[in-house]
Amino acid sequence: MKATIRFKFVAVLVMWGMVSVLTALGISQAWLGEIENRTWDWRLRSVARGMKPDPKIVIVMVDQTSLEHFARYEKIYWPWPRSLYSPLLDLLHKAGAKAVAFDLLFTETSTYVDDDKEFAKAVAANIPVVSAVALRSSGDEASAAEYKVFADRQRAVRSSLEPYLFASSPGRFESAALPFEELLQSSVGFGNVASRSDDDQIFRRVKTAEYVRTTPVLGLPFAMHSLMEDSEGVRDYLSKVALPDGSLLLRFYGPAGTYKTFSFHAITASWLAVTEGRAPAVPLDEFKDAYVFVGANAPGLLDLRTVPFAGNYPGVEFHATSLDNLLHRSFFRAVPNSLAVGVSIGLLGIVALTVLFLPRTQLPGALVLVGAWIGGCFGLAYAGWWMPMVVPLLGMVGVVVGTLVIQYQVEGRQHRFIRNAFQYYISAEVIDRMVADPSTLRLGGERKELTIFFSDIQGFTGISERLSPDKLVQFLNRFLSEMSSIVLEEGGTLDKYQGDAVIAFWNAPLEIKNHQAQAVRAALKCQRRLRELTFEFERDFGINVKMRIGIHTGLVSVGNFGSSKRFNYTMIGDAANVASRLEGVNKVFGTSIIASEATKSAVEGEFTWRSLGEVRVVGRKEAIPVYQPIDTIAVEGSDRLLFLHNEALGLYEREDLLAARKRFEDLGDDAVARAYIARIDAMMSREGSFKRVWDLTEK
Repeated sequence: MKATIRFKFVAVLVMWGMVSVLTALGISQAWLGEIENRTWDWRLRSVARGMKPDPKIVIVMVDQTSLEHFARYEKIYWPWPRSLYSPLLDLLHKAGAKAVAFDLLFTETSTYVDDDKEFAKAVAANIPVVSAVALRSSGDEASAAEYKVFADRQRAVRSSLEPYLFASSPGRFESAALPFEELLQSSVGFGNVASRSDDDQIFRRVKTAEYVRTTPVLGLPFAMHSLMEDSEGVRDYLSKVALPDGSLLLRFYGPAGTYKTFSFHAITASWLAVTEGRAPAVPLDEFKDAYVFVGANAPGLLDLRTVPFAGNYPGVEFHATSLDNLLHRSFFRAVPNSLAVGVSIGLLGIVALTVLFLPRTQLPGALVLVGAWIGGCFGLAYAGWWMPMVVPLLGMVGVVVGTLVIQYQVEGRQHRFIRNAFQYYISAEVIDRMVADPSTLRLGGERKELTIFFSDIQGFTGISERLSPDKLVQFLNRFLSEMSSIVLEEGGTLDKYQGDAVIAFWNAPLEIKNHQAQAVRAALKCQRRLRELTFEFERDFGINVKMRIGIHTGLVSVGNFGSSKRFNYTMIGDAANVASRLEGVNKVFGTSIIASEATKSAVEGEFTWRSLGEVRVVGRKEAIPVYQPIDTIAVEGSDRLLFLHNEALGLYEREDLLAARKRFEDLGDDAVARAYIARIDAMMSREGSFKRVWDLTEK
């Protein structure tokens, strides 16, 4: 009897562990995302009840009434002459509105004489106007001249855009529909009006920014905010509320028509009344200090979106909602995956114990816990947090069913436990290979070209001395988890951890065609993610973390190595040693990533590189050309940097040391330039001691 109870308990414990792993994977990988989104819509609609939108956000709508009025009484048909918008701008200026954003594209030249010039003049003469652009994945929407004007305008205000670029993980587009040239010159800013829905075609999230080629473009509401509001604290706020993909989860305040909205026709009529000295139908006080969006919701203009409330939500109201969320810091935040996983696993354990040890009330008790979970997710939504509901809920159902099955099925349980448990200790790929070919469970390997990745934390000894053992473990777990996730996402194989070092390789056990590019991409992403974690590490551990990475491609032996009783799948060879040495070469140049020529030459054109020269590392006679991949997203002015660096390096290699030193000085606060200047100074102090190759004496 005791053995049976013990077996049941162990079996349930294992089942709970398996379901917990699945639940953790489901939460971290966003399984059942469409169903989760539907439950989130349910919570959104509940939270929106009784909430009030910002009364200072106002919409002027080109609706069906306006189209019919101008067509019937003025014989003006869509698209309207742009001079028709001048009274609107004049009225908003008189009313003291803060700014106006057009959710209407003015891309084509008007068919009316002098129409474009008059409209551009009205835009320049009145309140600040943010004009719409639409980014496209393909096509050639704008001319080269228009794109240059646009890029120059955006470059001039780059500093005001930076806080919004930090957390957006912006995408890149090849083309854009831009305003006509006069409007490009007269608008104070530009905002992207093209946004992306979730996979189920429902709009719940918004991106702060995207790129068209190399030019950043904020979304329409964020562009307005960047021009009219103090951006202090915006970067920190957005980094806290941004989801892992950089998007922001919108808080909706109700269905279509939630925001104060006026018909375009009513506004023009009010302007006419004001100019004639009559009382306007729309009081000017409605626009005092207001942010005004101009958009369309007429059925024929097709600017309607599906949101959690309905399928006919005007696009302009979507932008208004985004601005409201930013002004009032009301975007929903996602409960960190680690916390969501921890709470879910704990709840699964309580459910399992309830069903196992309370047989008379097992189902009612489980239902109470399920109801408590759903209620807790709703409560968190009211508090401004999104918690995954569906995967943990299914995990609870799985635990209930699994526990019941364990209670009533004894035969074969141990066998099923072993089979299911092993899959969580051995990767699915390795299991498949073992099943297909049991001979793989032997010592030995194969000769193969790999791209090898070595990383190390700068000054880790000092960090380990400053932190308590518990804090050091917490830091390492977080750091290694973040870096390992990126390596795995890019198709890498984690070889091992050596303290703070991450060692990985690409092209084994499975063949990867472009393994060099995936390794370089992983290195850039790791450094980018580490920069994003700077604030968190300083806050939680009081440390500033820098990491160095070395990458090399070469032949090694890869396979199972060890003893007959215990072995690991790993790599051995000179190429691995070179990658390790290149990680240390970063110390010399003050860089964060260095790759060998063998890696760089295989991905020519896929990344931006700068040559660092040739080095002779410890243990090798031959010099190795080394290169630094440049993160063009993070490094401002990378084109100028490369131009000056290449000039300086060319002068250095021609032994024109004085000219090279001067050119390196032009690079300013650049670590590589400082390294070369110090080397040149040392050479010039010893006449005739020029050495093109850097001979390194330390690993």
